[in-house]
Amino acid sequence: MAALLACAGQAAVLTDDGEPAYQTVPGRLIIKMDPNFVSAMDTNSHGLRFARPAGSQGAALYTITDGKSVAQKLAEMADNPAFEYAEPDYRVPVNWQPNDSLFSVQWHHAAVASPLAWNATTGRPEVKVCHIDSGVRTDHPDLQARVLKGWNLVPEVQDFDQEEPAPGSPQYRNINDSYGHGTHTAGIIAAVGNNALGVAGIAMDVRLLVCRFIWDDGFGSISDALECLRLCKEEGAVISSNSWGGVPRSRAIEEGLKEIEEAGMLFVVASGNQGIDLDARPAFPASSGLPNILVVGSSGATNQASKFSNTGRSTVHLLAPGEQILSTTFNGWYGPMDGTSMACPLVAGAAALLHSAALNQGVQLSYAELKSLLLSSTDASPAESAGKTVTGGRLNVGSAMAALALLLQERGDGQIPGGFLADSSAAEELQQRMLQNSWGQGLLQGAAPGGSSPQPSVVARGGTTASGLPRGGEAQAQGRQAPAQAMSADGPAEAAPDAQAQPGRAAPLDSAARRRRQLRAGSSLLK
Repeated sequence: MAALLACAGQAAVLTDDGEPAYQTVPGRLIIKMDPNFVSAMDTNSHGLRFARPAGSQGAALYTITDGKSVAQKLAEMADNPAFEYAEPDYRVPVNWQPNDSLFSVQWHHAAVASPLAWNATTGRPEVKVCHIDSGVRTDHPDLQARVLKGWNLVPEVQDFDQEEPAPGSPQYRNINDSYGHGTHTAGIIAAVGNNALGVAGIAMDVRLLVCRFIWDDGFGSISDALECLRLCKEEGAVISSNSWGGVPRSRAIEEGLKEIEEAGMLFVVASGNQGIDLDARPAFPASSGLPNILVVGSSGATNQASKFSNTGRSTVHLLAPGEQILSTTFNGWYGPMDGTSMACPLVAGAAALLHSAALNQGVQLSYAELKSLLLSSTDASPAESAGKTVTGGRLNVGSAMAALALLLQERGDGQIPGGFLADSSAAEELQQRMLQNSWGQGLLQGAAPGGSSPQPSVVARGGTTASGLPRGGEAQAQGRQAPAQAMSADGPAEAAPDAQAQPGRAAPLDSAARRRRQLRAGSSLLK
């Protein structure tokens, strides 16, 4: 039970061990003398040394010089009439949140502790997130300042006999979203924040490289998706957000993913919206099992896996909010959508925040470190959902930022702002928590100053490695069949405010019209 310490008319809350329950600066007190007794105190007396004035009302900051704790010193001074008051030098949290008009409706930010992570950073403009989808509404007031560059691979006349836009042509640069899915997922990542308008993206100050490859029927080609990855890789993107998929095993996908792995890109992908177990029924690229892939399922407000979400104890790494997610829409307004397509960009944006915070300290994180930070810090899912993912947890970007703060401290690479490690007991608890999983072990056990963390083995609970995912077999076609065509994996499950706001499908691998007809086979948007 907490005890109350009376100190010159003031009350301070103490824990059972005599320490203040709130965060305080160790070894410091703020003291004001009672002018009826004394106007000043000797520079060194009562085990205290004057440091500097504290405000303009006669209080001063003193350091404790006799080795006593803050609580002990307060108790010692409690009955001394010379002190008008004495109190700890409390550490106050920032608790910043944007003033966007619809922020309070964005329930997912509170769920994943975005405001806590924003105490460290809201993102850096030089951090580029590759957004592979149906484009964006380029004049949307919450997005137009966040698109750095873009490419359009959708022909002006959307027919299989049409060639895609020629590089350098006006149509090639026309990334305007005419389907709706891409505008919504882009806003989840990087909608402008703190502008008193609409919504806030989780990484509101990063920049998007937008590649439009989803057609208005909700499908795109794998070849175009891989072209998008190539373009983003050449522009230096370190993270890609991919709310599409659902095709059988593809060597082209595997080779493309290996290529971006060599370039250091983290490939965040939605698990899909068919409500199936991907361990038993693989679908690609989610089931590719390459080390730079991070597969995201959807959860609701109770943190349970969404009924529509694909899961897999050895395939889907974690859950993230994906129900009634409010974001930007391609009619220039805002609206909610459901699906793993919404959960995926939330995780991609979280990775961009971590990358930004590390860059602020002059540290470049690898994709393996980004992935491990996110996976080592999840909140445990309820029992019914805990066995449906590799981590058994849901995204918590606030905890991931604290994990990054701990990692940088262990390496001697600086201290990120936000007071993430100010509470020593909480920091120790976080460290122990991280050391209980393979991702945290890989980070912290390789965190010697000047060293680099080894890539942790992604071991699923129960001993199955995520890199040894079952492969082969046909994924069930989603929606209508088209020759070698992909469709939005989330499309069927997503709920949109109106027909325009619904997204969806995946893309062919070859840019030629004839190859597109051959390869468009089943990849779909995964909302």
